[in-house]
Amino acid sequence: MARFNIIHRVWNAVVSMVNRGSVGKWVFIGTLIGIIAGLGSIALYESIKLVTHYMLFGITGFNPPSTGSSGGLPDYTIGKFRAFLIPVSTVLGGLISGFIVYRFAPEAEGHGTDAAISAFHNNNGKIRRRIPLVKLVASAVTIGSGGSAGREGPTAQIAAGFGSFVADAFKMSDHDRRIAMAAGIGAGIGSIFMAPLGGALLSTEILYRQDFEVEALIPSIVASIVGYSIFGYLFDYKPLFTIPDSSVLLGFSHPESLIVYLAVGIIAGLGGILYVKAFYGIQGLFRKMGRFPKMLRPALGALFVGIIAIWFPQILGLGYGWVQQIFFQNLELLPLWILLLLFFLKILATSLTIGSGGSGGVFAPGIVTGAFLGAAIGIVVHPFFPFLNVVEITIVAMISFFGGIAKAPISILIMGTEMTGGFALFLPLMLATTVSYFVSGPKYSIYSAQVKDRSASPAHALEYEKPVMDEVLVEDAMQRNYPWVSSG
Repeated sequence: MARFNIIHRVWNAVVSMVNRGSVGKWVFIGTLIGIIAGLGSIALYESIKLVTHYMLFGITGFNPPSTGSSGGLPDYTIGKFRAFLIPVSTVLGGLISGFIVYRFAPEAEGHGTDAAISAFHNNNGKIRRRIPLVKLVASAVTIGSGGSAGREGPTAQIAAGFGSFVADAFKMSDHDRRIAMAAGIGAGIGSIFMAPLGGALLSTEILYRQDFEVEALIPSIVASIVGYSIFGYLFDYKPLFTIPDSSVLLGFSHPESLIVYLAVGIIAGLGGILYVKAFYGIQGLFRKMGRFPKMLRPALGALFVGIIAIWFPQILGLGYGWVQQIFFQNLELLPLWILLLLFFLKILATSLTIGSGGSGGVFAPGIVTGAFLGAAIGIVVHPFFPFLNVVEITIVAMISFFGGIAKAPISILIMGTEMTGGFALFLPLMLATTVSYFVSGPKYSIYSAQVKDRSASPAHALEYEKPVMDEVLVEDAMQRNYPWVSSG
């Protein structure tokens, strides 16, 4: 009993310290969130790897290429595999994922980042405690069975969910819970993508289409540093993608190349609009299937993905390995006509996978889709601009493509350079990403839960409310014309 009282007093002292509003509070909370973000990223990474081995590879024999950081090699070839069994893997994954999500946590469907953004604006950052685990398992099954989805949504929701839990455990205010949740988003994404600075910035930018949540920056930086340190300890501290020869990235040395990068930004912005329209169009079709059980819809979407993948297996899973093959300049695998076709098919596959209710993120498919588009542009442009190469244009296109539709051009730009080591391309990236952002406009965002700015967020409603009478002048309210009643 005495021991319990001591623990209780210590816990109350910690809770009191956390709620005093000191800088140390966010260092402490950010560290806790970062630890879980790093461990959660490791768990998701290994889970996807395990499920892929037993489902996609185990059923079909198909072994997709890997990134350089995961041991990918430039001499990759598509070996023989049982292509006709791909739908078996994807449908089985859709059935399992659909059951897990709709049985235990229906709000874990789709891409988790959007759900986390919605919780920030509309639910004071509250996320049910079961959601992180449900999201982890369902996403691992979706991606590992061949579904076209990414890891960013699950990691964001896992870490954001823990941020919400920590805030409740320490009896923090609604405001602080939202900040803790935002820090979780940044730490989760920064860890899994080996991009700690970009992840921290993303947590402040991704909540809005035209604004920042500045208060979340310091907690996000702390959490992202810790999460990245833990994840990198097991998987090495190096970029996600490998550029094998540093001379490939020539950087910015020809001002006339800005014309090309301007065009890349325009094309990326237009392509982004197509991505958003296709994604929400197909999602809308699935949501109109009133009598078709929600639990089975992910399997239906997975069936279509599996059928397409019989002929084009490049659309399966994360797809990062195919981007790595472009960076290895293994373009025999990906000729121009294949790249152009894959641009459209990857959009379709992602829309079918996630739009049907499958669990996963839209970041990876967006990056891969942009890379297919960029490589195609590079192949066409290189003969006319020999001082530019396919790898450079691919990097610029994939970052500007997703930066525009995520409405987070600054953080995605930083993340892209961290993921590729392409810091020499900073100026072209700035130009193309900015152009893509404006071409796609505020209307087209892949994150539907985003609001325009802080004033449009229910989370900040009280900050922008003004008493009605403060807006009314006395002379406007004064009644000048009165009805006269005759005595006769």
